[in-house]
Amino acid sequence: DRATLWTGTQKPHFARDGIAKLVGLPPEKVHAIWVPGPGSYGRNDAGDAAHDAALLSKLTGKPVRVQYMRNDATGWDPKGPAGVYRGRAGLDAQGNVVAYDFFARGFTRQDVATNEGDPKDTLAGQLTGVPPRPTVIFQVPAESYEFPNKRCGWECIPPLLDRGSPLRTGHLRDPLGPETHFASESFIDEIAHAAGVDPVAFRLKYVKDPRHVAVIKAAADRAGWSKRTYPSLRRGKGAVMIGRGFSYTERNGTIVAVVAEVEVNRSSGRVWARQLTVAHDCGLIINPRGLRLTIEGNVVQALSRTLFEEVQFDRDQVLSVDWASYPILEIQDAPERVDIVLLDHPTMPASGAGEPSTRTVPAAVANAFFDATGVRMRRVPLTPERVKAALAAGGTNR
Repeated sequence: DRATLWTGTQKPHFARDGIAKLVGLPPEKVHAIWVPGPGSYGRNDAGDAAHDAALLSKLTGKPVRVQYMRNDATGWDPKGPAGVYRGRAGLDAQGNVVAYDFFARGFTRQDVATNEGDPKDTLAGQLTGVPPRPTVIFQVPAESYEFPNKRCGWECIPPLLDRGSPLRTGHLRDPLGPETHFASESFIDEIAHAAGVDPVAFRLKYVKDPRHVAVIKAAADRAGWSKRTYPSLRRGKGAVMIGRGFSYTERNGTIVAVVAEVEVNRSSGRVWARQLTVAHDCGLIINPRGLRLTIEGNVVQALSRTLFEEVQFDRDQVLSVDWASYPILEIQDAPERVDIVLLDHPTMPASGAGEPSTRTVPAAVANAFFDATGVRMRRVPLTPERVKAALAAGGTNR
C-alpha cells in the first residue's frame, strides 16, 4: 500500500507524483529519496528508470532495481528539438534596412514535459497505453532591433501520426535558445556585411533600449573590438586562421553580448574558441562570484554544443550512445580565457543567469569563423568534417 523509490532525477517530487499515478497510490504513500546522479539540464533518463522500477515492482510484488547503462540512457532520454530557420532582409541604396523577416520552424520543445509528474511523459506510461499529449511550443529570437517592416514568426511541426519527431523532444538548457539565436544573430551579421557596416556598429544603429546598448558596448570595449566591414582573413601559424565574432541576445530580462576569438585550422578542420568576452546584465547582482562561475559554465557547455554535440540516428534507433559517438568538449578544447563584464543595477530586480549566455555563444563563434575564413556556417555543430567541406566549397555551408 506504499512505495519507496531511490532516484537521481532532477525533480524527485515530480517523480513521486508520476509514480503515484502510474501504480495507483495517493502521493502521500510514495516516498522519493534523491540520490546523486549526473546532471540533466532539462530531462535525462533517471525519471524513466524510476517509473520502470515502480511498475515492475508492482507487477512482481518485490523490490526492483532498474539501471540504465550509458547506451540505454543516451538512446532513450529526451533530446533537444531540431529547427530550421529562414531569414530575409531588404536594404536600400544607402545600406539601411527597409524590411526584415525571420521565420523559425521545428519540433516542439515539449514532446514530453519538463518533468515526469505524469505517466504520459514517461516511457513506462506511454508503453502501457497512456497517450502522450505534447505541448506545441517553439520561439522567435529575443532581441530589440528596431527595423522598419519587421516580422518574426514560428511554426511548430505538429506531433502527427503519434510522433512528429522520431525522437522524444524535451527541454535542454535554454530551450530552443542556442539554435534560434545561432540562426538569427548569424543572419544579423550577414546583413551587416551586406550593408558594408561593422557588426557592432550595425547592432548599435538598430538597438535603442539603453540597457541593451550598454551591454553591447561593454562587450566590445572590454574585448578591444576593432572596426571591420569584411572578413579579416587573419592568418596564424601554418594552416591556422584567426577571426573575431560578435553576438547579442536577451532572455527574460537578462541581456548578454559575446565577443568570440577563434582559431580555424584549414587542414584539420578544428575550430578552437580561444577567448570569449561576455557582458552580462541580469539586473541586481546578489552574488558576483557565483554569477561569474555560472556564466563560465554556460559558456563552456554552449561551446560544447556549438562545436561537438550532435545526436545521430537512423530509421530504427539513436546511434549516438556513448562518448565516442557523442563527443563533448574536453579540457584541450576549453578556451584560454573567459573574460566577464558584469553590469549591476542595484535598484532593479534580479533576473536569471542560469541559461541566457548559452544562447549567445554559437553565433559569436560562427561569426568569428566567417571573419577568419570568409565562409558562412549555416549549421551547428561546427565539426571538422563539416568545416573542411565548407572551406573546400568556398561558400556557405547548408
